[in-house]
Amino acid sequence: MRLKRRRSGLGRLAIALLVAGPLHAQERSSALNDFLVRSIGLSGSQLSALARGEAAGKLLPTADERDIAAFGAIRIDVPRAFFVDRQRDVPRALLTPSRGEAHVFSNPAADADVRTVDITADDVKELRACRPSSCNFKLPATDMDALRTIDLSGPSAPRDVAAYARRRIVDYVTDYRRRGNEAMVTYDDGGGVRASEAFAAMLGDSSYAFRVVPSAGRFLLQYPRDSLPGGTDVIFWAIDALPHVRRVLRIMHEVVYSPPEIPGLTLLAAKQIYADHYFEAGLEVTTAVDRAEAGAASADSGITVVAIRRYRFDHLPGGGLLNLRGRLRDGLQSNLIADLTRLKRDSETAWRSARSR
Repeated sequence: MRLKRRRSGLGRLAIALLVAGPLHAQERSSALNDFLVRSIGLSGSQLSALARGEAAGKLLPTADERDIAAFGAIRIDVPRAFFVDRQRDVPRALLTPSRGEAHVFSNPAADADVRTVDITADDVKELRACRPSSCNFKLPATDMDALRTIDLSGPSAPRDVAAYARRRIVDYVTDYRRRGNEAMVTYDDGGGVRASEAFAAMLGDSSYAFRVVPSAGRFLLQYPRDSLPGGTDVIFWAIDALPHVRRVLRIMHEVVYSPPEIPGLTLLAAKQIYADHYFEAGLEVTTAVDRAEAGAASADSGITVVAIRRYRFDHLPGGGLLNLRGRLRDGLQSNLIADLTRLKRDSETAWRSARSR
């Protein structure tokens, strides 16, 4: 019951924050502080750090113990339009210290999009033993069967498996663009979990933003049958180096949207449609809110960026469940704070450079 009440408060106070776009800057600031204190639970020292331009954040409670949700916020002294334009430069915006490789799929998806996807000899060794309910990779049973038709003991196995994986990824993205969630895989490594169902369940207990901008949530759930006029979306794959676990190849569907009914706000939401390890579902939501009065953007305008990253694990890796879970949670939170700090630094540096021209 305590978690349920906490989420309800999150929704109510999020409405106060997000619909504050048409209000005066002082009123918006008050609504934001109310949200951060009463709903998120930031301390006085964290609020002071936020006012100084530092990142503040914490881990959020979740209804499912397999979920980890990290929250972070930071003030960035650039206009929202400038910030959003930089985020729409997707190939550059995707790269972070923990994401050294990321590639946007063309439309239609092509072999060139995945030419750097690679398979190691260690990967092949693990795939030899891969069976339903017993596999170190997150795969459908059909792919496990198909991989067994390749000579996984031969010298060309890494090359042959990589060629199969690249074809499979291109076909998967093509099918997702045609059928949406219906095309998302069933992970048979751990008992037949449908990725689309895991995402829908997590979304129901997830970001405050979709309580206020339900059109964005519907788009991610009902794509491609639903549209988001004025929004832009891309599909990309990336290699994420997350703390305390092995590197993960993920395929993400990201949308950037400024809802016309809420002036002064832009939402960036990335939905996981595949991960080769650990994750049944993932959702990363970043919201940029004007601090200046609506319609009064100037060279001195700034934004508050609020981010929530949520992941659902199939199971946490071995090695002491409680200890590893704590280290993983702390690592994900630290990653988010580091990314927000870098985002502020890079955005403000680029803005100063643009103004000096």
